[in-house]
Amino acid sequence: MKSSDVEKTAFKTHQGHYEFLVMPFGLTNAPSTFQSVMNDLFRPHLRRFVLVFFDDILVYSLDIGTHRRHLRTVLQLMKQHHFYANAQKCSFGEDEVAYLGHRIFAAGVAADPEKIEAMIKWPVPRSVTELRGFLGLTGYYRRFVKNYGLIARPLTELLRNNGFTWSEKATEAFQALKAAVTTLPVLILLDFSKPFTIETDASGAGIGAVLSQERRPIAFLSQAFSSQGRVKSVYERELLAIVKATTTWKHYLTGREFIIKTDQSSLKHLLDQKAVSSVQQRWAAKLIGLNYKIEYKPGVENRVANALSRRAPSEEFQQLKLTAPLSIDMEEL
Repeated sequence: MKSSDVEKTAFKTHQGHYEFLVMPFGLTNAPSTFQSVMNDLFRPHLRRFVLVFFDDILVYSLDIGTHRRHLRTVLQLMKQHHFYANAQKCSFGEDEVAYLGHRIFAAGVAADPEKIEAMIKWPVPRSVTELRGFLGLTGYYRRFVKNYGLIARPLTELLRNNGFTWSEKATEAFQALKAAVTTLPVLILLDFSKPFTIETDASGAGIGAVLSQERRPIAFLSQAFSSQGRVKSVYERELLAIVKATTTWKHYLTGREFIIKTDQSSLKHLLDQKAVSSVQQRWAAKLIGLNYKIEYKPGVENRVANALSRRAPSEEFQQLKLTAPLSIDMEEL
């Protein structure tokens, strides 16, 4: 804290009067201010060999010689601007590191084993607050979990106002989510020199997608449909899956060509179609500016995205048997 501002942080407890000598993150605007300072400090080197999230500084290099130079640069900047690191909380020269709840190593990115253990041991929620905590922890790793949106749907429905009534269906979803996090895959670290591929699929229950490079997954995406989404035409559901996936991963895809694989063959001619509804026009507009090629991939071959979209309670499929499509795709017919 600046000497003249120390007295502004004063607070009183039953043990006496105290003032902060260092900036507490509980102070209004302190976290954003501190992050801004760290960004300004390391701006010339950010995303070249340094990543900073508040007080977590990650220095990464290709070899040990380069790593020494990078470390020297970081430590000199900290010394120059009077920032101090706790030596007991630092580790140097590691080939595997824990960072923001992930384990990062040469093979890719994996979930932190301690967080997985915490999710597995989580007791059955007895209130909305406890359920929100469990979904918050598991949701942090949703890009690792196949079918996350569909598995967690019975639980997310309990978060509605006055909707928390624990049931057998909720118990099954709770245990299924625990089982899913015990087998989280290792996701590869993306390489911008290699082409990206998105595989999408939509069913009556929801949408699923996987982002990959050279057939190795980078991230998974799944989302359950609302009651309105479940009555849309097959064409619209498949188009929505593409739009949702591309907008979610747009920061990876912008400025480079990528491939979209879908089991809806008519979508190959998306850019050439003229007779489309206003909803389809609005969704297709979100793809403007992206350099992509749509390829047809039969559902039998599109196993990952297909599975992500189709897991849902059996009652929902019973409802869909009584629902007629609002429109018919003549070309597909």
